[in-house]
Formats: sequence, structure tokens, C-alpha cells
Amino acid sequence: MAQRIWLNELRAAAVRRGGGLFQVDDLDLPDTGPDTTTNILSRQVLSEVNLLPEAQRASVMLVYVEGFTYAEAADVLEVPIGTIMSRLAAARKTFGKKMNPEAKTVNR
Repeated sequence: MAQRIWLNELRAAAVRRGGGLFQVDDLDLPDTGPDTTTNILSRQVLSEVNLLPEAQRASVMLVYVEGFTYAEAADVLEVPIGTIMSRLAAARKTFGKKMNPEAKTVNR
């Protein structure tokens, strides 16, 4: 319970700094020119990130959005670095399946 309270405080601080999670529909992605494909893709990616399980979503946001290293993200979430790596791999696999559903999966 204390970890949840602490994580909520981190999220609240991130929102106050302007770095928190927002609903995709509430975001106005800047139009940097005639390339609207980038804006559409960004919205799709953010929508997919929001569908991830909380643990994977937190890892993705810390590493890929906030720019934390794996070690820093592991410290913030109080998990081993291998757990961060595993969560990110699972998130990438999920994205891969959704972005290219016809691709054959390779068992490793």
C-alpha cells in the first residue's frame, strides 16, 4: 500500500511538472507541418500504451517517454532491472503484434 501511495505521489508530481499521463483524446499534438501522419501515429501509439497493463505502462513511460535508464526506472518502481527489461520486451511484443498482425511470431 505504501508503494502505491508513493507511486501516486510520483505521478502527481509529474503531472504538476507537465510530464504526467493524459488521456489521448485530451491531447492536442502540435502540427509541425503538413505531416499529419506523424500526429495520427502518435495518437495510436499513446492509445496502445494506455491499454498496456499498469506495470508495463509505467516501465514504458519511465524509459521511453521520460528518458530514464533501465536502472533508474528499476529504482523508481522498486523492482530488479531484469523486471524492467522483461516488461519492456513484453510491451514491444504487444506493439509488434498490434502493428503487424500478419507477421509470424518467432519462438525464442
